[in-house]
Amino acid sequence: MKIILGLTLALLSLGASAQSRLGRPTAGTFQQLAELTGSQQYELVSGGAAISGNTLVIGAPVANSPDGCIECGAAYVYTAVDGDWTNLILTATLTQSAGQSVGGFGAAVAISGDTIIVGGADATSGQGAAYIYTNPSGNSTEDAELTVSGGQGVGAVSGVAIDGDTVVIGIPVVSIGRNEQQGSAYVYVEPSGGWTSTTQTAQLLPSDGGGNFYFGTSVSISGRYIVVGAPDGTPLGGVSEQGLAYLFVEPAPGWSGIWGQTTEFKASDGTGDAAFGLSVSVSENVLVVGAPGQTIDSKQREGASYIFARPTTGWPKNMTETAELTESDGKPADAFGISVAISNKTVIAGAYLRHNRQGAAYIFGESSGGWQSTSSAEAIAAPDGAADNYFGRPVAIGGGVLAVCANGWPDGGNTGDGYGAVYVFGSSR
Repeated sequence: MKIILGLTLALLSLGASAQSRLGRPTAGTFQQLAELTGSQQYELVSGGAAISGNTLVIGAPVANSPDGCIECGAAYVYTAVDGDWTNLILTATLTQSAGQSVGGFGAAVAISGDTIIVGGADATSGQGAAYIYTNPSGNSTEDAELTVSGGQGVGAVSGVAIDGDTVVIGIPVVSIGRNEQQGSAYVYVEPSGGWTSTTQTAQLLPSDGGGNFYFGTSVSISGRYIVVGAPDGTPLGGVSEQGLAYLFVEPAPGWSGIWGQTTEFKASDGTGDAAFGLSVSVSENVLVVGAPGQTIDSKQREGASYIFARPTTGWPKNMTETAELTESDGKPADAFGISVAISNKTVIAGAYLRHNRQGAAYIFGESSGGWQSTSSAEAIAAPDGAADNYFGRPVAIGGGVLAVCANGWPDGGNTGDGYGAVYVFGSSR
């Protein structure tokens, strides 16, 4: 089933010829269930995607908003009817009440239950901000705006995450003291009366942060755990700018004040400019960190993804990977790990520059003995893919359903600057 975004709040049924083109199952466990495509320039060029239950959220930071604001950004909420992901309807289009052209609204999205968060920037101050929507429908503006106090929030929000009543946002270009563009992450806890416009409850900072760390480029949350990536960070005694990731554990009193990390993660084989931490995702006691610039067997920027599982003795102060995930037939500049997501012992990692930038994504499952280093994975790609489609950035996973964005669809901009597409895959088992 293919859904054209321009038909607002409607499902478009296709003729048999179109269904046969899109309906070919991928080899292996996962098969394509749906394809969402833009009907105008940049409409589904996605900055982020997220899945919760039967809901898929897609951020489009340079889309035109329904009120005609040019390139002000939007986020789209799709619902799988009765849990059927071949039958998706567009139930809400989210915008910023004070929209601004190229303001970054939609560059990052997250969802937990019926609450959606969208990253952007305040139209008045220009500072990074995030916007809360609770059970939205139709054309909706925010229920609350989350901002940063103390004048630190200058710069775009790069990552957002939510789990239950806790939100985390990352602003990687924030200067901390004399450290320019060190970056910072901010935590918000929902008040007892529900979400209202507010400033942060807590601030997260790395104890060894430095200039140009870009800490906060990526963020993820699961229960009491928050993970933040710093893709240009340099480990003490390590390779320059190989990248770092940090785990923050919620303290017993709850999130408040300024907190340093519980654990600092790095790759044992990290190379310079690996961009380790450009993407992160955590689920319960396991996290995955993407390093799309990692050199593998002399193949520069092939990329890798790293698994970190909580030891039985608890999280240590410093940790290298439990397992390393790579491509079995990787090529230089594939950028494997540009995006990652983990859920229920399954990892998906995008390689958006593979095959002349057509792109691919790889699915890994935890073995019976726990996570092991491997290059054995199920590869998925767009059946209608073409060069410069950039399939694989971003990706999302939830409840056995995968969403993979292809921002250069349909032809990489050869006849127009990309409309964008999102592919939905589900398990055939």
